[in-house]
Amino acid sequence: MRRFLKNMQLNFLLASILYILLGIVLIIWPGFTGVLLCRLLGGGLLLYGLFALGGYLLHSRDADAFRLEFFFGVVAAALGLFFLLNPAVVLSLLPTILGVYVAIDSLVALQRAMRLYRLGYARWWASLLLALVGVVLGVLLVVRPFSATELLIRFIGAVFLYLGISDLWSLRKLSSLIRDLQKNAPIEMDPLDLQ
Repeated sequence: MRRFLKNMQLNFLLASILYILLGIVLIIWPGFTGVLLCRLLGGGLLLYGLFALGGYLLHSRDADAFRLEFFFGVVAAALGLFFLLNPAVVLSLLPTILGVYVAIDSLVALQRAMRLYRLGYARWWASLLLALVGVVLGVLLVVRPFSATELLIRFIGAVFLYLGISDLWSLRKLSSLIRDLQKNAPIEMDPLDLQ
């Protein structure tokens, strides 16, 4: 269980660092980055779709078992082509998609804040406040998207930068609190059980 928790902490740490890096890149190079991300995502979706369709064609004798693979292949390939051919349209939809994602990620951060509260951390409210601001920023992206794409991309970059920093802070506090509790209590604790 301890190894699982270490892996989970490492995954959260890497995700937070990626948020920070993505935020910095989006702030510094908004125009180039937006189109590049659309094209990269479109290329990835197109490749996935083509591989899924190829897998379906290779296993066509078992057509019933691979219908879902065919469906996902067609949808992914179509989305990939759309992203490649219409990056401006995709960028106009980006605020809504990212707003939903940021709001969901911040709701997960709210759960971490509640864990800090249940574990008795005195400043759990700071983690709660950071998560609530993240939820507000996510909702703001959905409800009030900006008209200028570069400004929007910079704002999205700032949101990702904020999200990464707040996640790092929450993880650091949660990790140190768990270490302190394990030092004081010889019982091996699973913080996931303290929900």
